[in-house]
Formats: sequence, structure tokens, C-alpha cells
Amino acid sequence: MPNYLKNIWSARYFFLYLAGAELKYKFRRSKLGLLWTMITPLVLTLIMSFMFGNLLHTDIKEYAPYIFSGLIIWEFVIGSVVGGCNSLIGAESYIKQYKHPFAIYPLKTTIINISTFLIALSALALWTLITKPVNFLYGLVSLPFTLVCLVCLGWPLAIITSFTNTKYRDFTQISTLVMQLLWYLSPVFFKPAMLSAANLSYLIDYNPVTHILNLIRAPMLNGQFPSLFDYVFVLGTAAVLAIVAVLRIRSSEKGLIYYF
Repeated sequence: MPNYLKNIWSARYFFLYLAGAELKYKFRRSKLGLLWTMITPLVLTLIMSFMFGNLLHTDIKEYAPYIFSGLIIWEFVIGSVVGGCNSLIGAESYIKQYKHPFAIYPLKTTIINISTFLIALSALALWTLITKPVNFLYGLVSLPFTLVCLVCLGWPLAIITSFTNTKYRDFTQISTLVMQLLWYLSPVFFKPAMLSAANLSYLIDYNPVTHILNLIRAPMLNGQFPSLFDYVFVLGTAAVLAIVAVLRIRSSEKGLIYYF
């Protein structure tokens, strides 16, 4: 395993270049470019906060940043799962030409997801800086730890889904359906109090998405650092996923080329 990680480090310029090139290609000929990663969740936030805020009788000014924080985290999660499915398939030409560790391609996907997340997060950070400057300081200090947690979680997720989808091409559709179900079972736009009132508090306590959301919501919205339990839960989930990812690499990498 140390040699494998060393080979990944040796290929860092290659996958960083691929990540940058994909980001440029994704928004080529677009006037706003990467700003769309911020505009899209902002527009959805306006729509959802107006609709659900009135239906649930919630203050829209407080509810809007709650929804926005949920959307940008959710985009990262779904980008790691569903977006990760095509990490290897999309890199088929490179895999056939260069002998690099397969794990660099899911890592490239994770880097892209982190980049778009940071751009979208800047809108929430600006809102926090204007309305709640103290919360902004909490968010700024906790951000490096949050990014480490997201990378540790997103990379193994992308590895697992990319290896699985390369062998079983229906996995993308299956994972999309599963993620749609998880969307409604997570407090992305529903507040925890709403789920607790419906005797669904277990969907909050044992849902990894909840604790990932807390890494952003606790400092930015509530002016406090994420709890130790949130960090432990997220990193514990990441550790389990990392073990599965390592086993997946060891069992499948050598023969995976035959599935392209």
C-alpha cells in the first residue's frame, strides 16, 4: 500500500492537470463559467425557501441559508457517488495509454467536487460575513478540518462507485435512485425538528449526511464549532469506506482493464 500511495503522489501533476482541464471543458464558451456552481444552488434555494418556507411557516431569511448549505453539501455527496461512477469509464483512453494507479481518476473527481463546493461555499461565506461576522470566523477556522473530512469521505466513495460501475454499467442508475431516496431521508431542506416531530429522529442521528451537513451548518449558521461526535461520525464513515475502497482496488484493479 505505501508503494501504491507513492505512485499516486508521483502522478499528482497528471491528475491535477486532468482536473483543471475538466473544469475548463465543463464550462467552456460559458460567459459565467464556474460561477454556475454558485448560481444554480442559489436559484434553487430561492425557489425552495419560498415554497417550503410558506408551507411550513418558517422565516425565509433564516431558512434560505439552511437550504443553501444543504444543497452545496448534497452536490458534493452526489458528485462523489453518482459522479464517481464514471471516473474510470471517462478515463478509458488514459488508462489504456498510461500505467498509473486507477485510484487517481476517482481522486480527480474528488478534486473537482471540492473545487466546485468551495466556489458555492463562497456565497454562503459572504452572506455569513455580512449578517453574522462572528459565525464567519468559526467557519473560517473550521474549514480546513471540514475539507479534510470531505476528501477522506469523497475519495473512497468515488473509488467504490467507479470500480463497481465499470463492471456493472447499471450501477449508475441504481445509485441515482438510492441517492434520491437518501435526499428525502436527510435534513438537506427539512429541519431536524420537523423529522423529530414525525418520530423520525433516527434518520438524523444515524445518517452520515446529517453529520456532514453539521460541519458547515454548525459554524456558518449557528456560530459554533462542529461537535466532536460529528467529526468522529464522518471520519468513522470515511474509514469504513476507505477499507472497502482498498479491498476493491486489491481485488479488481488488475483485471478491470478487461471491462473497458
